[in-house]
Amino acid sequence: MFSFLKFLQSIINKLQRNKGLWFTILTVTSIIGVLISITLINMMTTNVANKIYAQVHRVNTNQLENILETRYDSLLSVGGVVAIDPQIIQNIKTKSDKSIHDILLKMQKAINTRVNIDPVKLNYYAASYKTSNSENFKYANLVIETKTSISGIVVNRDGVRVIAITPITDGNATIGAIEISQSIVVVKNDFEKLGKELAFIVDKSQLVFIDLKYKQGMLQDINDRYKIFFHDYNPRFYSHIRKIDLNLLQRQKYIVDNSYYTTYDDATDIDGKDIGLFIIGESTKEANSFVNITKNLISSVTTVAIGLVISLILFMF
Repeated sequence: MFSFLKFLQSIINKLQRNKGLWFTILTVTSIIGVLISITLINMMTTNVANKIYAQVHRVNTNQLENILETRYDSLLSVGGVVAIDPQIIQNIKTKSDKSIHDILLKMQKAINTRVNIDPVKLNYYAASYKTSNSENFKYANLVIETKTSISGIVVNRDGVRVIAITPITDGNATIGAIEISQSIVVVKNDFEKLGKELAFIVDKSQLVFIDLKYKQGMLQDINDRYKIFFHDYNPRFYSHIRKIDLNLLQRQKYIVDNSYYTTYDDATDIDGKDIGLFIIGESTKEANSFVNITKNLISSVTTVAIGLVISLILFMF
């Protein structure tokens, strides 16, 4: 070992006497060191950025889930009030279908006029007879049988809707159920209060359940699997959705470009069946967007780190 060190020292001494060769070796070694350092720093900062973007994906999907749960709770609360109305209970007992529909229409109008929420639609179900204009009998029957409220998203003749179904009881008996629903657009409106964009794209397999009047001239292809409804979307975000690669988005969980940080969450109905996707977007145009803050922070760290590496190498001269 000692002999090897003396041999190495003698080589260095010879190189130092040959100033030109010594300087060339130091210069080449320094350049290689800087390039390796830059590569390693870029790899580390890119990894940090990816972890931040992945975390934002989780934050956005959690926010969406919270908004959906809040919306379900709100509908269940309103439905619970409607379900204990004495007139509705009495008319179900006498099977007065038209009278109940008239009462619900008045309630529906009052709610939509006086309460600052997106329009609701009220339906009812009876345990002892079939009502005239309701649709989600499978879920209503489950509510009547179990005496337990349910809520979620459904695709039916009225489009894609957020619904809540609450049992109607008379004493210890469950005699029916109240359904209250809103368009899926209400979730978009709630989410946009957070300063972000949200769009719902529907799986084409679900279109057979929607009445023609709700889908004719109202849908635009996204790819061979999904369509988007024409809602009051931000035109820039709407155009952006039509251009993104959904397959890439679903593999990576997010896409970052010069316009938007885009992520998504699966949309499932009450039965847990996939019915579409919620597409979430955050603009990268604003200077204070989290994407730009992340890029600037990483750029600053990279610059400082490279400066320290170069300073250390220069010090070795």
